[in-house]
Amino acid sequence: MLLLGQIPFQVFDVVKPIFLTHNAQIIDSVVSFINEWNNDLDFFVTQTSGSTGIPKEIKILKKHAIQSSLNTAEALSLKKGDRAFLCLNPETIGGKMMIVRAIVLDLQLIVGDICANPLGKCDTSIDFIAIVPLQLKEMIQQNSEKLHAIKNIIVGGGIISEQLERQLINSQLTVFQTFGMTETISHIALKKVGLNGSDSYEVLPTISISTKNSQLEIHAPSIGVDHLLTNDCIELIDPTHFTWLGRSDFVINSGGVKIHPEIIEKALSALISVPFFVTGIEDEKFGQKLILAIESEPDDRFNSKSFYSSLPQYHIPKEIWFFPSFERTKSDKINRLLTLKQKHAARIEQIS
Repeated sequence: MLLLGQIPFQVFDVVKPIFLTHNAQIIDSVVSFINEWNNDLDFFVTQTSGSTGIPKEIKILKKHAIQSSLNTAEALSLKKGDRAFLCLNPETIGGKMMIVRAIVLDLQLIVGDICANPLGKCDTSIDFIAIVPLQLKEMIQQNSEKLHAIKNIIVGGGIISEQLERQLINSQLTVFQTFGMTETISHIALKKVGLNGSDSYEVLPTISISTKNSQLEIHAPSIGVDHLLTNDCIELIDPTHFTWLGRSDFVINSGGVKIHPEIIEKALSALISVPFFVTGIEDEKFGQKLILAIESEPDDRFNSKSFYSSLPQYHIPKEIWFFPSFERTKSDKINRLLTLKQKHAARIEQIS
C-alpha cells in the first residue's frame, strides 16, 4: 500500500502537458491549475458538481489529493511514464485530479478537446483515460479500436446504462465505473463494467466503509474524510465491497412504497435513447407520484403503459414531462432540481 509519507512532495516535477486541443479556454484552465498546484498554499479550491443542489466551493488539501492519486495508481497499476489523456473539464474535480495524478505519478499528460469523441483526433497511444458515459458511448461507436488500446478506462459523472453495458460486452471491452464525490477527492471505489464485469464496487487502498441506516459511511483519514455519512444507499457485501442502490435524497415514497429512481432509470435506459430521468413530485393521494422527465419533443409512444411492460407496476410513471432541453451543471450532469423548476417549459402528458 502506497502512503503519502513514502513520496515527499518536493520530488514532484512540473508537468509539461502536450496539448492536442486548440481551445484557449481549456489550455488556460490547465495551465492555471498547474500554477495553482505549484504555489505556496497547501490547498486548492474546487466546486461541487451541483447536480443535487447548489454548487459550493470547497478546499482540497494537496496532501489529500496526493494520497488519492497514490490510491488510484495502486488500484490500476499506473506507473511512471504512462500517458494520461485529459478530456474532462479542467475546472471540475475530475479534470483537476487527472492533472494531479500526472504530477504525482510522473505521467505524461495529454490534453484533448472536451467533446463527445475526444479520441477522434488523437493518434497518440494512451494508457489511462477518464471519461463520462456520453463520451464512452460515442467512442464505442466511432473509435472502438482506440479504446481497446487503452489499458485503463475510468468512467464517472453518471451511471453506465444497461444498453451501454451491452455495447461494452459486444465490443469485448472492460471499463471501471467510478464511485465518489468532490468531498472524497474524486473516486473512492471502482467497479468493473462490460466484459467480465462485476455487480459490486471495490474500495481503493486506505479506504474503509460501513453503513448507517443502509447509507454509506466512508472512513478515509488519509484523504481527509472522517466518518462521512453520504446520501447513498448501499448493500454492504464485506468491508471492501458494496452494491450501490441509489441516493436516499432521491428516494420516492409513493403510497408507502419506497422507490429508488436510479433502479428505474437503469431499466429504462434500454428503452429510451434520449436524456431522461425519473423523480417524485407532491401528490395529494399518494404523497408523491412518480414522473418521467424526457429531453424530447412530445412522443405518443411514451404515453402508454404498454411501453413500460417490463417494469413492476409501481415503477411505471404516472406522468411524462417533455422538456425541450434540460438544465445542466458545468460537468454536464443533468441538474434535476433546476430542470424541474422550469416546469412551465414542459409539456405534461398522462400515462394511461
